[in-house]
Amino acid sequence: MRLSSIVPDRLSMSAKVYLFANILNGLGNGTVNVVLQLYLMSLGFDSVAIGSIVTMNFIGMMLFTIPSGVLADHYGKKKIVLLGFSLFSIIIVLILTARSLWMFRLAFFLLGINNATGVVWTPLYSSFFEKKDMDRAFGLLGFVSILSNAMGSLMGFIPPMLVHQYGYTFRCAYWLTLIIAVGFFVPSMPFYLLSFRGIVEPKREGGFRFTLRSKGVVAKFGLISLIGALGYGVFFSLFPYYLNKKFGIQSDALGILYFLSNFAQAGANILAPRISQRLGTLKAIVAALGLCAPFYLMIPLAPSFTWLSVAYILRLFSANISTPLTSSLFMRLLRDEEKATANSIRMMASQGGNVVAPMLGGRLMEQVSLDLPAYLGASLYVAYSLSFYLLLREEATISTSARETEMP
Repeated sequence: MRLSSIVPDRLSMSAKVYLFANILNGLGNGTVNVVLQLYLMSLGFDSVAIGSIVTMNFIGMMLFTIPSGVLADHYGKKKIVLLGFSLFSIIIVLILTARSLWMFRLAFFLLGINNATGVVWTPLYSSFFEKKDMDRAFGLLGFVSILSNAMGSLMGFIPPMLVHQYGYTFRCAYWLTLIIAVGFFVPSMPFYLLSFRGIVEPKREGGFRFTLRSKGVVAKFGLISLIGALGYGVFFSLFPYYLNKKFGIQSDALGILYFLSNFAQAGANILAPRISQRLGTLKAIVAALGLCAPFYLMIPLAPSFTWLSVAYILRLFSANISTPLTSSLFMRLLRDEEKATANSIRMMASQGGNVVAPMLGGRLMEQVSLDLPAYLGASLYVAYSLSFYLLLREEATISTSARETEMP
């Protein structure tokens, strides 16, 4: 495979610094993903309680995503990022000291506000590249982020080691592993800020007004994102809980699964630009998501953790072919001065699905069947795939024509 097929023609210093910050952030996220829900279970919370905690994150995001995007477009992305970093220091303290349900809900609500300020990251990263390089740029970003996530997930081996060799309780071992995650998150912040150096931000002139010229594009992406968030979140927002209840899985086995699956995701992000060149961006997205649904359906049917892992990895691989291409297509269809606002609306629509999905999934697991949310999620992914084709055929044609005109 040629390097030029996966790396953009020009990689600026700001882009390199941003990618390094993403590596640190990915290590932290990978660590958190394998221990956080197990830590909550060790405190005595069931699926309904965990679902309500996760939902507070999405409520915070839904309420503050659009304001964050509008403010970023008017007053600068860096100020919004600084607000998010300030909040994150409070969130760290709350999560590490919380023991009651309401404290975790508060922490995750604030986490949602912090995540809402992340609406600036996709527009910022896109500003480092020309439109003809967007597919490769977002493929590279996904590859770097996922590999670092994979390495972070190996931290799942730490809690069982602390329990079996040093006599710690699982609760204490999970808490200490969360401290390690903080050790990755905090150093990433100054590097994210350094990536702003040399960036001239397009700002709107006139008064503070909510204006958006690409309304049709944003509305369609918003609806698609809502369906996708429902399909994913109704089951996978409680995936560690599901594995623990069905197969007795702890953080070490979960860490290995995430580690292997992240390599599959990374490969998908690298292959995505090449598939896009052959099929076109929209057809590649639709095909990837359509292939994803059958593998999703296999997960609740798997007779063992091994077979479930195979289905999970194949589902992730096919789904993640679409991830960088979706971001690339969306950014290509927008004007520079409205990207943060438009991305905030798309993210808010997604959070609408995320608010409903964890609580719905938790209720269904607790009161109906542990497997039912997976069947529901697989069905929604069929609708997710079809919605791309039905809603974005015209826009994708315009985007392809514009990109071909721009290329020498």
